[in-house]
Amino acid sequence: METLILRPHRAKGPVFVREIHGGALVLTPHGPLGNLQEAEFVQETLELLEVVSHSGPTNLVIDLQHGDYAGSAFLGAVIRLWKRIAQNGGRLALCHVSENAGEILRMTKLHTVWPIYISRDDALRAVGA
Repeated sequence: METLILRPHRAKGPVFVREIHGGALVLTPHGPLGNLQEAEFVQETLELLEVVSHSGPTNLVIDLQHGDYAGSAFLGAVIRLWKRIAQNGGRLALCHVSENAGEILRMTKLHTVWPIYISRDDALRAVGA
């Protein structure tokens, strides 16, 4: 007897909604991050690295209102973006972090590096946008 494994299908497209607020790029996942493949993060991270290197936003806010998961592919993408932003003198902040994602950030000690805010407005104020 064959077993059929169904995985949620996501139409190809950007992982994040991208918005500019003052001098900050705000990234909000389109949906749950746990359904995404590493290749999707890698491709979008490369595009976003180009944006932050050549287009002007010096700060980054990641709004996790739709993401309750922070796996290795997501964390790797954020680390790469954070390093590029920091090289340009910018800051990164997170907001709307779920309990689950917060626990992962605490376990990896990343909560000590990236400030976490309850609201997007608080995060934007913190990075000076």
